[in-house]
Amino acid sequence: MFTVKRFFIRSALLSILASHALANEELISVFPLERYDQSVARWVKPGNADYDSPLLSAETQRKRMEIYENHWFGAQSPWNEAYVTKILRQAAPDDLKSTELELIKMFGNQGKSDEQRGYAENFRPHTQEWIENISDNIQPARLDNLSYQTDRRAIAVDNLHARVLPTEDVHFYSHQLAGQGYPFDNLQMSALWAGTPLYVAAETKDHAWSLVITPDYIAWVKSNGIARTDDSFINTWCAAAKRHLAAITRTRASVRDTNGQYHFSAYVGSVFPASDTPAGIKIMVAAADADRRAVIKHAVLEQGDAAMMPLAASPRHFAQIMRTMINRPYGWGSMYFYNDCSAELKSLFTPFGIWLPRHSSAQVTEGKMVDMSGVSPEQRLSYLMANGKKFLTLIYIGGHVILYIGSFSDPNSGNQNVMAMTYQNIWGLSPSPATRRAVIGESVVFPLLQRYPEDLSLVPLTAKKYFQVSYLDQWPLDSASQRTSRVNLKDLMHPEERMK
Repeated sequence: MFTVKRFFIRSALLSILASHALANEELISVFPLERYDQSVARWVKPGNADYDSPLLSAETQRKRMEIYENHWFGAQSPWNEAYVTKILRQAAPDDLKSTELELIKMFGNQGKSDEQRGYAENFRPHTQEWIENISDNIQPARLDNLSYQTDRRAIAVDNLHARVLPTEDVHFYSHQLAGQGYPFDNLQMSALWAGTPLYVAAETKDHAWSLVITPDYIAWVKSNGIARTDDSFINTWCAAAKRHLAAITRTRASVRDTNGQYHFSAYVGSVFPASDTPAGIKIMVAAADADRRAVIKHAVLEQGDAAMMPLAASPRHFAQIMRTMINRPYGWGSMYFYNDCSAELKSLFTPFGIWLPRHSSAQVTEGKMVDMSGVSPEQRLSYLMANGKKFLTLIYIGGHVILYIGSFSDPNSGNQNVMAMTYQNIWGLSPSPATRRAVIGESVVFPLLQRYPEDLSLVPLTAKKYFQVSYLDQWPLDSASQRTSRVNLKDLMHPEERMK
């Protein structure tokens, strides 16, 4: 009797363990994309009558380009004394020191629940010693009473990973939670492209890391990837940039100076002062001398690697940029120099001289926004297909941003229903509750449907909490001066809550 009872108990335990293992295995599945043609030419046809027609008026694009230059070299640039001073002089509890202390506390494990606990790459929780060592290296007290200094202006001389705290260590939540674990390193803020103007607010005690103000955010980068600038460098660089800027239009374009010296591979989203020569587009490249001072080199790029800004905002040119970016892996916080949703669109719009912030929630504020969050998914789709403007309409759904590229007949439906087609870089879809992920994990052409036939349990993107539609050919209701006058260090220093 005892043996039989033990057998049933053992069988029950094995069944529970097997079910648990199966559940863990099913945290992630791969979403099949076979039904969705990933050829850009399928959706942006060269034969279309408007293929070479500008989608933006010349005046609107000129104003957009002015905004872009303002972030890079103007009133909102890290090289602008008034802008940097505004950041350095924020009062507590909204100052640099308080915000940095808040981040240190956020990433420590003391007093955290199981779901909030941070793990290293070896699946073990980070120790208190780990976060204390990082804090000791930061020396937060040194962030008190900072003032603008001209010799703290700098420039990125290589592509860098921007980190929330000065460490290359990863910080994952438990891999046993859906949408957590690898690749979601919570300390990964973004990628910082070579040639980006910077201001060094502080350095770590070991000088390995620099806390930099960028045109987009404030983060820690490796000090050996930047060089300090002086008036002569900045005046020369900015004068050339104000004449002409060039944007990279091919992923991983090799940048070699006129002596044949390789400097870095440039990504879409990078910009440089440039001139158009018979040999090709010639760009300025910042390099570091032996004293880590910035010096200017020149490089001639291969045909198709770059375009003078602003590139005409035509379907042809959008398709050109999309072809070099589509189906690249999803990169959480631009990990490995791949893009997440907002980095994808920020990079895509750069050659056209259209400035988008780094965070998805802020990108929709750059155009006239219509909030459709309060209506049904059916009404949301109907509105989008009736009012969306291809390549100029963003949709924010909460932690994720999408580009509308037009409405098309659904080739997979028997009655050829019309569907809204989008371009986006997305991790995946989930059911409700979000107990698992159907991973897409790359930049794709993907429709907004009421349901996906591959898995009817998945929540469609049209049914998320938010559905905010933004038109980049129109201007937001608040003026540019109102938006530029606001500085929020939490927005600039905290990682974004992205859809996982």
